[in-house]
Amino acid sequence: MRTKLGYEDKLVEINGGEVLVFAGKLYTAPLEEVVKYYLSGSGVLPSAIRDVSHDVIRLLLRTGELETIIHSKVQYGESLSD
Repeated sequence: MRTKLGYEDKLVEINGGEVLVFAGKLYTAPLEEVVKYYLSGSGVLPSAIRDVSHDVIRLLLRTGELETIIHSKVQYGESLSD
């Protein structure tokens, strides 16, 4: 999946398994970490990415990608809460 979200002060791109935020500087994080942060409320993410995590999850829910991410973790016995 490759998509972009536009804001007045930043640009967000989801490219494969990575989330990129350009807000004067470039911030990156694995998509899996963004999902972990959203589900558990904790994690080590730059604040620029934490600020858009809800919008990223809403996009993943609308496209059905979130189910795919969670299903693959369950199928292979990996935990999203680690």
